[in-house]
Amino acid sequence: MRKFLIALVILVVLLVVIDRAGLAIAERQIGTRVQSAYGLPARPGVSVRGFPFLTQVASGQYQEIDVTIKTASGGGVQLHDIQARFTGVHASLSLLLGQGSGSVTAAHATGTALIPYAQVERRLPKGITLAAHGSTLQVAGNTPLGAIRTTVSLGVTKTGISVSAAALGTRLSYMIPVGQLPLHLTVTGVHVAAAGLVVSATGHNVALTSA
Repeated sequence: MRKFLIALVILVVLLVVIDRAGLAIAERQIGTRVQSAYGLPARPGVSVRGFPFLTQVASGQYQEIDVTIKTASGGGVQLHDIQARFTGVHASLSLLLGQGSGSVTAAHATGTALIPYAQVERRLPKGITLAAHGSTLQVAGNTPLGAIRTTVSLGVTKTGISVSAAALGTRLSYMIPVGQLPLHLTVTGVHVAAAGLVVSATGHNVALTSA
């Protein structure tokens, strides 16, 4: 009986080791494919959730895959700290091993990304700066018409994020051309943070390893 229990423990340990090794290989391969598909400067971080991993491989269905991209370009704007979560993911074993020409697909996706204020200020008149004041955004600076300091209105359109403010009897209005993030995520919202604008995005039936 004792020998049986020892053998059983060893078997369980081996299965866990194999499961974790397979997980590490899959995460690396997905990261490599995402990097190649979107021309990223570095391989993104990938986490395949759920345990055990091998049972998900057997079914070709995965509970959740999280992708983290440090920097990427969208609409000519540098995006930072892109966090994406994919659920209802389907991928064959060959894709996870870096073989085949298909794509890892997901039924649903959500994500966020940071647009530093310096990226927004590039599109404003020279001398105009942005700063967060709690949950609101203010614009300040000197213009040919005089000094301004006013609250900025933010919005999301099909072509990007609108930035507008009323000052000195005129309305300043500019567009940040970020309507879509990498990984096929469409921008749906924006809010103010200390370091920049945080955009939220969603996607449906997306191929996350295909640009």
